[in-house]
Amino acid sequence: MVNNGVWAIILAAGFSSRMGKPKMLLPYQGESLVRRIIGQALKSQIDGLIVVVNPLIENLAAEADVEGVSKVILNDCVNEGMSSSIKAGLQAVRDEAKSVVFLLSDQPLMSTKEINTIIKAHLCHPNYPIVQATYQECKGHPVLFQKEMFPYLFRISGDEGGKSVIAQFRQSVYYAEMNREAIPDVDTPSDYLRLLNHLDSEWYDSGNDSTSF
Repeated sequence: MVNNGVWAIILAAGFSSRMGKPKMLLPYQGESLVRRIIGQALKSQIDGLIVVVNPLIENLAAEADVEGVSKVILNDCVNEGMSSSIKAGLQAVRDEAKSVVFLLSDQPLMSTKEINTIIKAHLCHPNYPIVQATYQECKGHPVLFQKEMFPYLFRISGDEGGKSVIAQFRQSVYYAEMNREAIPDVDTPSDYLRLLNHLDSEWYDSGNDSTSF
């Protein structure tokens, strides 16, 4: 890890209702989905890593508590939606982080390269308080927020995520192009089957939403 003030927060506290089982624990290439994104984050240029988990999912906290993870946060307000996980993660880093980059546990095709591209864009363009990834001009993840944006993120509610803050400050967003197709979420059993069978082109054409944050 380096000393640039950037922390990562992995959101892994959903209920996986469309999957029918905890998708964060599904295996892919010898590890769970949550372990995979943790591994990619730990290889990136971050100073620390927080993983926010759903305490109602058995074994999830233990699965996320691996060497290199700064802290695993149990989101006791998980029923309040994604906003509660964002705020729980921010609360854990607000005194240490100068910026945070949010990652999703259901994007196993997210790599260290994309994370580092966002961090590099942030360091090269510090006057932009928000940096968002784009994939062939389609907005997606990761998304980075500088500390001056934290108060606005603490005001969000329900399942809206950070979209409202991005929209409010859309003139202050730097878009970092990833030069690849959008990274899809694994939300449904059919998504997971496509992942296992590497049917990437079908997945990208299926309308899978990569902007759920």
